[in-house]
Amino acid sequence: MPPRPPAAATNAKDTKGEKLAQRLAHIIARLHQGETIDKHQLATKFDVDVRTIERDLHQRLQGIAERNPQGQWQLTLTAQSTIPARHLHDYARMAGTEHLFPNNTLPYLLEQLATPKQRRATHVQPVPHEDLDGNTPTFTALETAIAQRHLCRFTYKTKPRSAQPYRLIHKNGVWYLAAEEASRLKNFSIALIENLQVDTSQHFTPKQTHLEYIAAKDDVWFTEQTTEVLLRVAPAIAHYFARRPLLPRQQHRQDSDGTLLVTTHINHINQLLPVVRYWLPHVRIIQPVAWQEELMKGLREVLGQWNP
Repeated sequence: MPPRPPAAATNAKDTKGEKLAQRLAHIIARLHQGETIDKHQLATKFDVDVRTIERDLHQRLQGIAERNPQGQWQLTLTAQSTIPARHLHDYARMAGTEHLFPNNTLPYLLEQLATPKQRRATHVQPVPHEDLDGNTPTFTALETAIAQRHLCRFTYKTKPRSAQPYRLIHKNGVWYLAAEEASRLKNFSIALIENLQVDTSQHFTPKQTHLEYIAAKDDVWFTEQTTEVLLRVAPAIAHYFARRPLLPRQQHRQDSDGTLLVTTHINHINQLLPVVRYWLPHVRIIQPVAWQEELMKGLREVLGQWNP
């Protein structure tokens, strides 16, 4: 019977194996999150030679890790079983839900996803969205046209259009195309675009002013001129205007009696009137006076139709 190795040698072997396992687990975890691997940094962290890290990547993780065309290490396609957790934040920003929860840290989001739906303490009511299932080819073609800067021709509300596409914008459950037509930036509802044709023979150069304008807008009303509007909001509903902006570029201050004075910049009166009508009689247009008169005129006409 061969002699048993000394206890010290066994412990040293176990310790070496544990360190190797910890090192490989750390590398895989970082690769899984899509992080860049710096072999010198890892060598310092684990107190090993750089050649040891190179062996980890080239030999011990062969078939699991590989170099991409940029020379950086990444998981092989077969090893990428799930989406890297860091993409949760990227998706939240893209979908406009980054600040949906008071706590937007990665551990909190992962904990929510790991908790069965029936046991979660939170429940988010879905926002109604239009169904674009039948318009998928149009949506995809517009994405490609924007990326490749191709001119688009289509029918919109029975009229032929020729436009330079800039962005696909989602607002209040509806998708719009921001495009330049006849030197003017306009928006088109995707659901109303028909007979789309992408002219791959014609390219255009996007105007930086248009790109900056679209990025700064928090609505889909595209006109060069805006009107500054002043509203007086009664204390009974002031909270609803203060907790989140209900109007473009909204700012407000509260008077001592609880009344809220709200300023906003409106592209067209029809952008404002639906909001004011919804909150009547608690909202009044102070400036411009002509818009308050237009509101009153419309209300009288409706009452006249209802009470002949």
